[in-house]
Amino acid sequence: MMDGNIIYIGENYIAGVSDTFGAKIHRHPLIEIYVSCDGESHIMTGQGGVQGGIIVIGPNADHAIADTGKPGIAVFLDPLTETGYSLWRNTLGDHMIRTAVMTGVLRRELGELPAALSGSSLRYISDRLFEALQGDPVERPFDASVLQTIALMADENCEYDMDVLAEKVFLSKSRLAHVFSAQTGITLKEYLQYKRLESACRKMLRGSNITEAAFDTGFSGSSHIAASSMKLTGMQLRKMLSL
Repeated sequence: MMDGNIIYIGENYIAGVSDTFGAKIHRHPLIEIYVSCDGESHIMTGQGGVQGGIIVIGPNADHAIADTGKPGIAVFLDPLTETGYSLWRNTLGDHMIRTAVMTGVLRRELGELPAALSGSSLRYISDRLFEALQGDPVERPFDASVLQTIALMADENCEYDMDVLAEKVFLSKSRLAHVFSAQTGITLKEYLQYKRLESACRKMLRGSNITEAAFDTGFSGSSHIAASSMKLTGMQLRKMLSL
């Protein structure tokens, strides 16, 4: 049986294993791929329950994992990267939530995961999920200013400040926020908050304490970053990072 939680930070995604995902219905600007380690996955939405082998949840979809008490894997993927956007369009299309069939090989590997829990295990499972779901590349239909903003926030040394981002892409802050939201369906403020969390997690896994990582990435302190983590991922930051 799994003991505790573990997190893995990949390129443009956060993967976590837990048996204590938050049970309150919430939404976030990410693609979430959820699988229970026993292969039978359940979530709740505002319209009722959804069950499947693999459950893919689109940005801003109301949901809550309904498998509290048993281990599951949640992968939070940036939907505005090339990989994330292709997976979003190929798997979800115009739907907010879809289910996908669990292969026999992946089901077996998930069943073995709790006894051999590690970051490398999470990376392997995440890569297999992306391979199964991504499909053919889909070009992102965004203006150059939006693509540049996404690229700027992919840099861990980004200042994560809307005024600075707007200046670098030669738009006013209000114009950038409007264009970004109109073209991506995600508000710039929400996306910025996620990129801050992703960067902070990387810093903590390299040895920074939670307060240092929070201030370095624009959070007001440890309470602010902890609340953002629960809102965005449903996972308790201190617990999953063993802080």
